[in-house]
Amino acid sequence: MEKTGLLEIFRSVFTKKGLYEWVVVHILHDVLSVGPHVSCNDFLTFSFASYLIEDIPLTALRSDSRYYSMMGKDSLRVAFFSKFADMMKSESSKMRSYIEGYESSGKVCYVDSTPLPNEIRRLISNAYCSHGKTGSCSQTRLFLVLDEETDLPVWYGLTPGNVLDLSTISDITSDTFISVGVEIDSMVLDASYITREFLAPYTSDSGKMFSGKSPASCGFQYKTRYHEVKNLIPNAKYEILQNGKAYFAYKKECGLFGKKVDSYIFVDQMKALSWHTEYIEKHWEEFERMSDKEKNWNRVKNGFFILLSNIDTHCEEILNRYIERVDIESVFKDAKDYGNLLPLSKWDKTRVDGKIFSDMLTTIVILLLKKKLVPKGYSIPDFAGKPGSLMCCRNSEDIVNIEMPNMQVKELSRILNIPVPGTLDLNKYSRKIYDPTFG
Repeated sequence: MEKTGLLEIFRSVFTKKGLYEWVVVHILHDVLSVGPHVSCNDFLTFSFASYLIEDIPLTALRSDSRYYSMMGKDSLRVAFFSKFADMMKSESSKMRSYIEGYESSGKVCYVDSTPLPNEIRRLISNAYCSHGKTGSCSQTRLFLVLDEETDLPVWYGLTPGNVLDLSTISDITSDTFISVGVEIDSMVLDASYITREFLAPYTSDSGKMFSGKSPASCGFQYKTRYHEVKNLIPNAKYEILQNGKAYFAYKKECGLFGKKVDSYIFVDQMKALSWHTEYIEKHWEEFERMSDKEKNWNRVKNGFFILLSNIDTHCEEILNRYIERVDIESVFKDAKDYGNLLPLSKWDKTRVDGKIFSDMLTTIVILLLKKKLVPKGYSIPDFAGKPGSLMCCRNSEDIVNIEMPNMQVKELSRILNIPVPGTLDLNKYSRKIYDPTFG
């Protein structure tokens, strides 16, 4: 957190007595604790971090209700992400030097949402939702704006669970700009966003760009496009390779709701053939009764998709932009698996807001750790327990002696570029953590 500049932001945002410490302790607990049932208080008991606590009564860590209530203020969320966005844009920020290959931030963003099922009766963002085979439940939806360059969240918010993504996209765009000053010039979207209302501001001179998947269920000349290119699909001239897969790819200019939009038509050939083969094996008699026209469509339909965009470019770039959108799904998964985003179990809106905010801070730290660990073959679970293997002993002069690290800890230290010292002067180290002017 210190190497990326996050501690600087935490100090400036969480100024209420003890809150800065509380944020750091909770992040340490969420990232480093081994086992899902280790409380924050129990974790701190066995942690060097307990030496650094000055303003939090240790008994307060037995319950997180007070902490989440303090974190539930929307002003804190706005203040943090505003400073976080500014830091990511700064050419001299620690964040820029920490993330290899990092050049810019906040222009191209992925937008998506995930359900947060719960049974909190007093949560005003809840709505009773039905999703077919998965049944019905009460849920809130978390939407996330993810920066393309860094894969880090630049903003998030909650919407009622029964509000479809297509009706929230304009609110998300304006909310992101008003709250944190990030003006989204280009977006990569899922199918549910592409609507008449969404396309309205995308005029030829607006300077805004988008690309997104065409929703097959809504028509959009979906089958028409297939019939226009079906004779070209077997032609190797229109084949491209992307992420180890072969795609048929064809670009066609078209209009949509009165806007100039290009259709980028693709067939994931491996996926289509695999599904087609499996279908024939399981439904041979039904397949035999099909017309030749239906059989031809059946052969490609499970790999057939259209990406719509007002960006005039080649098929490879549009496909790559959309494929990289899956990064946001990975962020949701990390938030749930490692950041304890679920289950929601707080019983008023302020505490729910505070918990989600705290979980998003943890998720940012996890994503930054992954940028260092994953390229070297390590995962977050690999990392979590190893630093805790070092024994620390504090003497009467507030000098902390640290056990010699083993090979695994030395390797993690090398990857993260954080040397493990033999001793620490506790007073100097505490000043470094709490006093931004201390050298």
